Amino acid sequence: MKPTNSTLLGLAGAWLFIVSAPLGADEAGHIKDLTMGDPYYYTSDQAIGEDDGQKQLVGEGRPKTTHSSIPHLPVFSGYMNTNYTYRFVNVVEQTMTMIGEGKHGLWRVQDNGTIREYRKKDTQGLPEGADLFDEANLATIENDYASYIPEESWGGYKHPHQRLTEDGHLNFIDLPLHHPKYKGKYDDHVAIDLPHFYCTMSANQYPYARKAVDYSFSQPGANQVGPLGKRAGLDVNELYTKVLRINLFPDARAWINVGGEDENSVDWQAVDVSKTNAEFYLIERPFFNEPYLFITAVFDNPDNKDFRYVRPDGEYYKYVKENGQEVKTEITYEPRFHLENGTTAAAKGLPVYGVHHPNRAAFGGGGACPLKGGDWSNYPKTTGAAGWPTNYEEVTPLCDGVLVDIKFYANLDGQGWDSPTKYLANAGHGQQEVTYTLEPGEYGVYTDPYLTEKGEKNPHAIDLSDELTLKYPAVEEPVTPVE
Repeated sequence: MKPTNSTLLGLAGAWLFIVSAPLGADEAGHIKDLTMGDPYYYTSDQAIGEDDGQKQLVGEGRPKTTHSSIPHLPVFSGYMNTNYTYRFVNVVEQTMTMIGEGKHGLWRVQDNGTIREYRKKDTQGLPEGADLFDEANLATIENDYASYIPEESWGGYKHPHQRLTEDGHLNFIDLPLHHPKYKGKYDDHVAIDLPHFYCTMSANQYPYARKAVDYSFSQPGANQVGPLGKRAGLDVNELYTKVLRINLFPDARAWINVGGEDENSVDWQAVDVSKTNAEFYLIERPFFNEPYLFITAVFDNPDNKDFRYVRPDGEYYKYVKENGQEVKTEITYEPRFHLENGTTAAAKGLPVYGVHHPNRAAFGGGGACPLKGGDWSNYPKTTGAAGWPTNYEEVTPLCDGVLVDIKFYANLDGQGWDSPTKYLANAGHGQQEVTYTLEPGEYGVYTDPYLTEKGEKNPHAIDLSDELTLKYPAVEEPVTPVE
């Protein structure tokens, strides 16, 4: 849960685990790609010959469609883990599922309307005190800084204490969303006034889930951010490089700790998402300049403003106000949730890293909740925070105040299965009317003596010719993959 200590370069043991264990396992069982490079493996032992009548329907050789001319869809399977806790990702029939453990702890973070950009290797950057909005500095900002520098791996990240180079230039800069570098794409963005509750799902680069997850992120249903997600900034591509909105299975829940009879008692109750609005996402966000996968949830109440906040200070707040957006400027440290038991209660955070982590000291992993927002940096030192440098410190993490069941799905074509016209058999033909070929004759004539002796006639009997045309109510494109 949360950023794992395998991300901290100083922890040599954790780093060795990332590098050495997967390589050995992959050599033994090829577990980085369970389909062995063939997402259509389920037809690999099939071949339609020249003399096979089915070639009129699916062609010769390995079939690529069903008899109704609907294309076969790829299958992917992968997994990811933190702290030896595993989550399994599968893609079947353009439906992605991710199933792991129940009641997984989340931390709260909130972006502050800026993007941190790091100085690229072998560039000079800006001197300390430079005006980030001075047009004369724009070319340097565009050329020398980036929010994510994949070619530099861990080295692209700079800790807060590394703000300046030896010659006094800035190793990183924080640009508000309306900075000219972003060419106006966020100028009309809704105010980022909601936190999100997140946790780490994978190791860096997520090699064993890579194929399944990359495929999922490339489909039409991906990178579609809902209204709550936008208010949490999940559509800011420089921060969240890939986004997939996901849905809880019917029996899965989000939970909050309502506390107990004393400060060390805990009690988690299910959130009523019909009253406290919720959106859930699988996201990729660079962490120490390495890509990781996170699960995150965004909440808001239609009947109060508990979750909402914008710090009343700085360039971003000034811009929000100039655009006439009214925002709440006082933080609610323990927001209330509507619960399935009919009550409303505030989420109570815990001072521990997470209830599933009773002994992180065994591997030098701290064990305490950071208790403030901001850059994770050098955690487990007490100066470490709960997330990223673009997070408000005063939006505290409420560690494990919110739990979520890791039991999610997403329709990768962006459409649910509840449509009466989706997956109809005429989709592959592209027309409302489809002609079927039949063996002609009279069907349904009774031969059972019990019926014939009584002179019973089958009301459904019919004399069929060699063709019959059905007219469908609509024509929809067949569900197809983006390869």
